[in-house]
Amino acid sequence: MKRLAFIPLLAGALAACGMFLQGDDATRFHRVLLITVALLASISAFMTARRFSRGDRLLTTWILFGAGYGIAAFRYASRLARMYEPSLVLPDVANNTLAIIQNLCIAIALLLFVLVWRATGLAMPGSRASQAGWIIAGILVAIVVGGYPLLQGIQTAKTNPVLIISTIGDMIGIALIVPLMMPALAMRGGLLMHTWVYLAMMEVAWLGYDISAAAGTTSVLEIFRAMAIAFGFVATVAQRRALR
Repeated sequence: MKRLAFIPLLAGALAACGMFLQGDDATRFHRVLLITVALLASISAFMTARRFSRGDRLLTTWILFGAGYGIAAFRYASRLARMYEPSLVLPDVANNTLAIIQNLCIAIALLLFVLVWRATGLAMPGSRASQAGWIIAGILVAIVVGGYPLLQGIQTAKTNPVLIISTIGDMIGIALIVPLMMPALAMRGGLLMHTWVYLAMMEVAWLGYDISAAAGTTSVLEIFRAMAIAFGFVATVAQRRALR
């Protein structure tokens, strides 16, 4: 299970290699990498969903997760295709709709992961006061990171609703870092611990992406993005291995 953590590091290292390329070559390299990891995450999520039957709470969760990253892979592919053939551009309405569905699928999936754990009734680590404090801290971080982009999204909501939906999705994911990490701490080395750890690390990587975007350090954006999606992929693999 622990060896899976090297996959996101490898994805980040490959994204860093793309920084040595120039112009369109760098863009093509990064998009191919993103398509690859997003497709892996999507296919692996659907494979994991097949391990559950109707009525299992995680069936819907993994289906939504796979759908979200499947749409992401398609959108990355459409951008790559446009570089070779401008006429293949995806209409704004279609692109915006797919972006909204993508963000909703992943945000709802992460929320369901938290609710699935709470439904077990197993104890969380620490007192209720400390749990509440950490959760509030995570929400505050989400507000700080996503506040300015959210205001921008509200101002452009009529002409471009993607920004506001994308920002809200990111804020939900960041706010869920602590609730996702708590089950992992509660399991203290159990096999299922790794699934929740990798999901939490996925959102930590997305947090790094958002902070880098806000700071204007665009050179590391692709590193965080590749690592985030790769952490999602290894979470699906960890879930299947635990079920064995």
